[in-house]
Amino acid sequence: MVAVIRELLSKDQVKTIAAKLFSAQFIDGSSSGGPLGKDIKKNTQVPPNSPQYREMADMVMGAMKANETVAIKALPRRILSPIFASYTTGNKYGEHIDAALMGPYPGMRTDLSITIFLNKPDAYQGGELVLSTDFGDQVYKENPGDAVLYPTHYLHHVNPVTSGRRLAIVTWMESMVPDPLKREVIGDLAETQAILTSSDVDKRAVLMLEKGRLNLLRMWAQP
Repeated sequence: MVAVIRELLSKDQVKTIAAKLFSAQFIDGSSSGGPLGKDIKKNTQVPPNSPQYREMADMVMGAMKANETVAIKALPRRILSPIFASYTTGNKYGEHIDAALMGPYPGMRTDLSITIFLNKPDAYQGGELVLSTDFGDQVYKENPGDAVLYPTHYLHHVNPVTSGRRLAIVTWMESMVPDPLKREVIGDLAETQAILTSSDVDKRAVLMLEKGRLNLLRMWAQP
């Protein structure tokens, strides 16, 4: 399941973060790329001890926690503090799979990854996010504030940037429903309920659908 979330960050939030990134210090990003990072990850990122980091991170975390699509699709239990990444000409992130556990010991299980785009697609050439899915490669280069939410077990990469600068935010979530198929069923039921609620249908049908969704959540959730 891949979900494109439009305007996860508002225009004002994107503008504020972009302004802070303009004055922020960036460091080598290969250290967060796992054992193969130095070989395949060529970018930079804002260190967590940067003066700008905490305000930006709080803004992003607040937007994710308040977003209805994130709540429906991810059922997040925990969200890692984000990485603010920059890709300039020649930078890329080769094909990889994100770590299964992240954060301080014993770590947080990573069920879902999210990439939030910060600048316009025509501000840079290349730099597409490419996911290797059961349906073949899917390519994403979205508008500022838009996000791509996808299962962390997908192989993926960022194409080389050939000109301009790509700015993006990435982070990971642990879901209350670890199984991606079960999570998708619950999400589909929530979307169906929303559609039926806005139409002229028997409210009893909506109620029974909601009963089924909540009972599945009770069976499968690990809060």
